[in-house]
Amino acid sequence: MNLPDRSNAQQKAGFVKRFFRKESGVISIEAVMVYPLLFFGMCASFTFFDGYKQSSRNLKASYAIADVLSRERNTVNADYIDTMYELLQQMMSDRSDVSMRISFLRFDQPDDTHYVQWSCERGEYFDKLTDATVSSIENRLPIMPDNGKMIVVEVRDWYRRPFRIGYGENEFAMENFVFTHPRVYDNINADPNC
Repeated sequence: MNLPDRSNAQQKAGFVKRFFRKESGVISIEAVMVYPLLFFGMCASFTFFDGYKQSSRNLKASYAIADVLSRERNTVNADYIDTMYELLQQMMSDRSDVSMRISFLRFDQPDDTHYVQWSCERGEYFDKLTDATVSSIENRLPIMPDNGKMIVVEVRDWYRRPFRIGYGENEFAMENFVFTHPRVYDNINADPNC
């Protein structure tokens, strides 16, 4: 007895039905479908936590620089600022360029104005702060008493994500703005060419 020839479409339909009825090999197919999602999830988690870790390092390093300066009793010179910049880079242990500006401000209450006693910068992003440009950061400064002094440390660091996870910028700036009052000595002198 001869069986009638089945068409190619019927053969494919039969194969698909048998494929869906079979349960052998399901785990390997699920693994092929899930592993890329699992890998993406691990890369995304690592990227997020790495970003928060770098942000935390930047902030801790900025506070450390401000705290060291707040206890200074000697004149701050270019070597001192270079050492602070190297310390900042070591504490951040980053893979990108870092810019830093340290300024010492005095507030005059009758004029309601901040005056720059001195300002030093390292890196390529910041310029020295002057009396003419201090207004650019005035809204970020706390309320100060008359003739109050303040150390301001500004740090800018470029963060590069370890993995490109498909959204957002892969490189962006992390900025920190830290201020503190001198702790031991009310006046910290600096070399104008720092």
